[in-house]
Amino acid sequence: MAVAVGLTLQAVYPPRILIAVTGLTLGDSIAVYRIVDGAWTALRASQDDSVSDTSFLVVDAELPFGVPVQYAAQVSGTDYFSTTATYTLPGGKVAASDAITALSCEVVITSWDKRTRGRQSSVFQVDGRNIAVLGPLADPESDATFFLDTDVGNEQFEQLLENCTGGVIQLRQPGGYAGIDGYFAVTDVDEIRWSQDGTDPRREWTLHLVEVERWPTDIPAAAWTLQDIYDHYGPSGTLADLAADYATLLDIATADWS
Repeated sequence: MAVAVGLTLQAVYPPRILIAVTGLTLGDSIAVYRIVDGAWTALRASQDDSVSDTSFLVVDAELPFGVPVQYAAQVSGTDYFSTTATYTLPGGKVAASDAITALSCEVVITSWDKRTRGRQSSVFQVDGRNIAVLGPLADPESDATFFLDTDVGNEQFEQLLENCTGGVIQLRQPGGYAGIDGYFAVTDVDEIRWSQDGTDPRREWTLHLVEVERWPTDIPAAAWTLQDIYDHYGPSGTLADLAADYATLLDIATADWS
């Protein structure tokens, strides 16, 4: 059977893609990449020097929205490609998420007017002259304000900020805009109540964001668990119910259990 790269859009928020590479030979090496505007990015937990199954599955929980995306599998030195598609972020707002824990929240950006870049430097005054010793400009950092208008949304946002992996969140919005999509370490958080007595659920959250690199690729993203399957069928579900819906183990692995 020929090697094929199949894609399944999983209906969670924010959407993610399950990539299934089939037709492998036992012992093949494999690495899976996301291709956007000609740039190849290795997916997390997507490399195996010697596969023990003829199918290889990996979840991409960090794909951009509003731009063409393609996936490639390098199998024992040969490249195989998926179709190219543009994926939509539902709701029209901004997704704040952690691909590792799967925590996420839908937010509105109300203020993000500037980005500041600094550098390590020392200035010496020698014979009436200023001598500056400078390092390279660092990545930007900035203050950004986010708006949420429900108790549930505020709780989700707070949970994300408290439990995000390494203190880092990913921001993505529907159009693929530069300067917004990225990975940010959150160093300070201000929660501003709309009404002083707390009766109004609206909140503005001002975060100090430091632009950083994404999480290491050897940290796998959260995927479906047996608990998700149990929640889908309920306590009365049986293996016969599962078999009636999904003929193979690969079908189960690529199913949407949200």
